[in-house]
Amino acid sequence: MEAMEVEIINLQKKIKINNSLIRKAILHTLKSEKCPQDTHVSIAVVADPEIKQLNSTYRGKSSVTDILAFPMEEKKFPSICKGILGEIVISAESAGIQAKNMNVSFDEEMIRLSVHGTLHLLSYTDTSTCEAKRMTTRQEQLVRELV
Repeated sequence: MEAMEVEIINLQKKIKINNSLIRKAILHTLKSEKCPQDTHVSIAVVADPEIKQLNSTYRGKSSVTDILAFPMEEKKFPSICKGILGEIVISAESAGIQAKNMNVSFDEEMIRLSVHGTLHLLSYTDTSTCEAKRMTTRQEQLVRELV
């Protein structure tokens, strides 16, 4: 049986990233949501200009965002999708700003964003008020278990 895998790449140099905390947050979320053992998630930590470009390209929004999630759609990629849940992209700069605004540590905000992105990969959405409440409740429950 394969183990769950979290691949992390840090593509920015401004802020030190704790890969083990990110990995722990994602694995905890996957296990709590009862994902199969062979689940694979990739995460990229980037700077604001990179996430702004991705947001513009993939969502048509020319603005910085804190996180993007790209679920692998099995219907579109059946031969390569086995076990690959998707990719999460987090802006370290935005995470730092949000941490200060929320009066939490940078690490806690990175945990929160890692959980949030993983929930998006697992089909949680926050487009309606009802969906956002459900997702936020689950997210904060998982974050409390980690911090």
